[in-house]
Amino acid sequence: MGYTGIRASLMSVPPFVVGTVGLIVLVYSSDRFRERSLHTVFGMLLGLVGCLVMATSDDPKLRYGFAHVCMTGVFAGGPLVAVWLAGNTPWKVSPSPALILRAPGRADLAATRQSPRSFVLGLNGYSNLAGVIAGQLFKSRYGPSYKYPLTVTMILIAVGMLGFLFVRAMYMLENRKRRKIIAHWDEDRFAEEQTSTVRRGDQRYTWIYGY
Repeated sequence: MGYTGIRASLMSVPPFVVGTVGLIVLVYSSDRFRERSLHTVFGMLLGLVGCLVMATSDDPKLRYGFAHVCMTGVFAGGPLVAVWLAGNTPWKVSPSPALILRAPGRADLAATRQSPRSFVLGLNGYSNLAGVIAGQLFKSRYGPSYKYPLTVTMILIAVGMLGFLFVRAMYMLENRKRRKIIAHWDEDRFAEEQTSTVRRGDQRYTWIYGY
């Protein structure tokens, strides 16, 4: 946008401050309404709009203003996705091997807790590689407009939005299927499902995915 030196560093502060405020508002709203996917997509939409204006406008002030809009949205994506993944990756309780050896047939008396949650969240952490990719994409030769890297960014954001909406639709279909399965269960069937070692964690029909 034409800023250089110390002024460029100082001008980068307000977008980050606004982005932090947007992060807090979106995350609070997500917790308040117990909804993840649409809040994530909305944040990405703000980022898309911000990138679109920055890529198409030649007005430095307008582009700088929409940099705030972009940061407001994209900051919230990381925390929301992490919480969404954690909420849909429960602990899976399995019988304790030691107890099985001591008391065959009484494995329901003790259990060990296992979960792929750590792996899933660790894998999600690799999204930080986006910073490395951005460093290779936003090269000085594309400045000051940076239309090419901004266009690539918009494409990636759009693909991500479609992906999240697809995952939301799959979760909704799976929840609907499970509700039909358990619709006519009695208390004994529910109790049996809760102690089942065949289906554990989110595999149980009583587990409802968040979206």
